[in-house]
Amino acid sequence: MKFVLTLFLATLCTFQGSAVWAKPRLLPSPQTRDNWRSVRTNNLFVIGNADPEKLRQVAAWLEFFHSAFARLVSRNVLDSSVPTTVIVFRDDASFTPFKPLYQGRPIDLAGFFQPGDDVNYIALSLDPDNRDPFSTAFHEYVHLHLRDNVPGVPLWLNEGLAELYGSLQFTGNDALLGAPLSHYIRLLRENELLPLSTLLSIGTNSPHYNERDKTGVFYGESWALVHYLMLGENGRQEQFRRFLQQVGRGENAAKAIEDSFGVSLATLEQELKTYVRRGDFAAQRVAVDNPQTYASYTAIQRSTLSEGEANHYLGDLLLHTGRDKEAEQYFKQAIALDPGFIPPYASLGSMYVHQRRYAEAKKYLQKATSTPQSYLIHYYHAVVLSREGIAPDGRIREYSKETAAAIREQLLRATKLAPNFAPAHHLLALVDFVADERLDEALEMAQKARQLTPDKSSYSLLLAEIYLRRSDPASARQILETLTRDSDQSVRNEAKDLLDSLNGTNPGENRRSGSASASGSTMIAEPVQTGSVRVFSSESSGGAIRDGRTIESSGPLPPVDEVLAKYGEAIGAAKAIDVVKSRVVKGSVDVVGVSRGGSFETYTEAPNKSATMVQAYPLGNVKGGFSFFGPLKLKNNYAKVTLAGMSKIGYRDVYVLDLQPAAGAVERLYLDAQTYLPVRSNAVMKIGTLSDTVEMYFDNWKEVDGVKYPFFVSQKFPKLTLSYTVKEIQHNVPIDARVFKSN
Repeated sequence: MKFVLTLFLATLCTFQGSAVWAKPRLLPSPQTRDNWRSVRTNNLFVIGNADPEKLRQVAAWLEFFHSAFARLVSRNVLDSSVPTTVIVFRDDASFTPFKPLYQGRPIDLAGFFQPGDDVNYIALSLDPDNRDPFSTAFHEYVHLHLRDNVPGVPLWLNEGLAELYGSLQFTGNDALLGAPLSHYIRLLRENELLPLSTLLSIGTNSPHYNERDKTGVFYGESWALVHYLMLGENGRQEQFRRFLQQVGRGENAAKAIEDSFGVSLATLEQELKTYVRRGDFAAQRVAVDNPQTYASYTAIQRSTLSEGEANHYLGDLLLHTGRDKEAEQYFKQAIALDPGFIPPYASLGSMYVHQRRYAEAKKYLQKATSTPQSYLIHYYHAVVLSREGIAPDGRIREYSKETAAAIREQLLRATKLAPNFAPAHHLLALVDFVADERLDEALEMAQKARQLTPDKSSYSLLLAEIYLRRSDPASARQILETLTRDSDQSVRNEAKDLLDSLNGTNPGENRRSGSASASGSTMIAEPVQTGSVRVFSSESSGGAIRDGRTIESSGPLPPVDEVLAKYGEAIGAAKAIDVVKSRVVKGSVDVVGVSRGGSFETYTEAPNKSATMVQAYPLGNVKGGFSFFGPLKLKNNYAKVTLAGMSKIGYRDVYVLDLQPAAGAVERLYLDAQTYLPVRSNAVMKIGTLSDTVEMYFDNWKEVDGVKYPFFVSQKFPKLTLSYTVKEIQHNVPIDARVFKSN
């Protein structure tokens, strides 16, 4: 039978595996290594010094909320341009050193959201004296999703939606959206509402957003307006979705309100006052999937962090909030505690590059790039190496062959990881030009850089110089004549000098000294800042959905046999697997949104007997069997196994394996690129009379007698989702032969 039926009923059942910021007087210690833990989910990396079950709970609800909020913005899968890290502090004392300040005083909050171009942070406290931590997490998560999926949302709408969804309450199989917030209702009744023209124009620098005596009305009125627009008059979600889409396209909020709701701003202002005075903030029940389904995303990796790792993540949070000095101490402490942990080397190196402390940066970036890193880390390392060829007058005179080769290696890695990152292409072209070698590559890189960033005059200037070096004066002249009218005086002068030399000398001998233009030197002296770059056009355009559909195969890939071998190692030791002669698996099954508390039992016996019984409404009693195969022997069970490439599910990198059976459609298996454990499979599956395409997610891997199994599995059909929770696995127990007979 096909792979998709087996990986749950395969890995479970077969024998082979189944902002001004607070500055603390003393750096807070991450306590002991046992106090800091992590949970990796489909969309989040959650760490904290809180109780591990609370960490898992935060992750589970955030993942569930992730899906619920997607409905508001009419997206099946929310775009996320960068990964998100959630730091959960067990109490306010450990959180205080990381709270933002306003006018020198810590803001009284239970959490905050810090966006970034390489990672987003949500920081929150579980202190019982603070507001509901889940409310805080939901509130901050709204900001993240709006930024990535509805860019340009005005502040009132951003905060109003965050307050509305921050109060989302879950009860069993449904959720309550828009529960009345009595403190806001009381505040708005006791104070005069802001004119809507004022509310809609408030920005982050406004006193209404920052001063304690004013923020309450701003947040309260923003919540009330969003509540009225979305839930007033018995609910207007479809109109609200249209309004949100208009705002996301950059339309004026007042006009979008009039177009979507058919009401002027003046009329809406009067209606809002009546709504607040009446106090009838009716909540609505939202049809949602069973929250327990989303627990499947919360147990991919649960582990204890070392003290060095905890220091790194806390330091990285500080770095992203602009507190370099404190971050530096955390990174250095992380390295001292765990010299083999690479991330703090990369963070220190990139920080020093931005501070133009290039000699110090080189030491840390050399260590970081000894293993594969992000495109920016490889680019930064190349920048640091390239500066060693800059003369006192700012021009690049020469590179040794060794230095040029080292720079190229880093830049080629960067361009493979980020094909649309123009600075890396430009620097590679410049290095080839200065070294006066590989001019074909230099031309290709310079053309690519100019194509990606056509308004960068220094890129055009370098391209013209490469054309001259390659004895192509016509192409060079076309560029240079345009640059003589550039707004930058230095570029105009350089272009004029090149044209003069072109008109008076043999173009093939032009500028053979190897010195690049002043503009080219400047580009190296001022490396691209992280915060100013969104380089992956497929990811920053809003069109990419990280759900495994986009497969990248242009970069270097390991041999498929190597991936399969590591997959086998991850599942369990061969000796442990060979010992298993029979297996009984029992657990519960939920039909999400329909019924809970069903049961399943799976029986397997060497060499090829298997049977599974599922009892759940509305499926009834279903019995099925499938052919035995071992995950360690995938190639023996399929006519062809190929490595299609790499992709992402959430923010996790995955290897994509295509499995071609002897008959039937190709099935697809996704392996976590770090753990090599299965994340998901796609295929056609049949349970009883139900046969359709299915996505299966595998989570909460645990070891039983040396073999790893997923203890939570979800099967998602187009109109039905089943979730299985394993309660018991027994090896080498006697099985009645009648179990394997067909009904």
